[in-house]
Amino acid sequence: MWREIKILLIDDDSQRRRDLAVILNFLGEENLSCSSQDWQQVVGSLASPREVLCVLVGSVNAPGSLQGLLKTIVAWDEFLPVLLMSENSSIELPEDLRRRVLSALEMPPSYSKLLDSLHRAQVYREMYDQARERGRHREPNLFRSLVGTSRAIQHVRQMMQQVADTDASVLILGESGTGKEVVARNLHYHSRRRDAPFVPVNCGAIPAELLESELFGHEKGAFTGAGTSRAGRFELANGGTLFLDEIGDMPLPMQVKLLRVLQER
Repeated sequence: MWREIKILLIDDDSQRRRDLAVILNFLGEENLSCSSQDWQQVVGSLASPREVLCVLVGSVNAPGSLQGLLKTIVAWDEFLPVLLMSENSSIELPEDLRRRVLSALEMPPSYSKLLDSLHRAQVYREMYDQARERGRHREPNLFRSLVGTSRAIQHVRQMMQQVADTDASVLILGESGTGKEVVARNLHYHSRRRDAPFVPVNCGAIPAELLESELFGHEKGAFTGAGTSRAGRFELANGGTLFLDEIGDMPLPMQVKLLRVLQER
């Protein structure tokens, strides 16, 4: 097993639940297998919801009960990532629930796509854990981790203090290695958004043909090979801070789309 936390598997089809449990066991993933009626009893033995990496939801027998199930899951842990099986992907969900769904998987699931979804769920979980931990240990001296006492650094601190607790988009300029991400993280962890994730994206490191999907996500069938829905970085950072690094390396058409997003946010 390469993870110490478990996957919550909920499926009212007992045969498929066993099949999915076998797949997860084969991948070395410890799981809690249950139906939509008894999942709360199953997780009741856990010391904390943090022991669960994500929830994989298959068939839910009662009509219209998927939405009700997701609401109770979110009430138990509002930051628990959800993976849906493909038959659920066409069901309309309220925006607050849809944001919790990282991807939809076909049955039988591709091992590579399942592992990719589990890895993304782990990244998502870690982002929230880090945000919560930093929020609990907030430094008493504002921006103390920004080292320096020069007039220029003092001016930077003054500007950061002006914008840290606002919802304004912030442009951080500087040469490579001057600490733009340090400034961005300081702004995040001293803002009202500090309990939500800080999501950094190095735009120069992502191939141009994948950048739009990485930032904005996509729905199942949006293009050839899009077998599942996928949340983008904008959606993962909802309520928190999205740090776009090296935006000058973006293709110009992508910069235009990004500008439109910033104008209409």
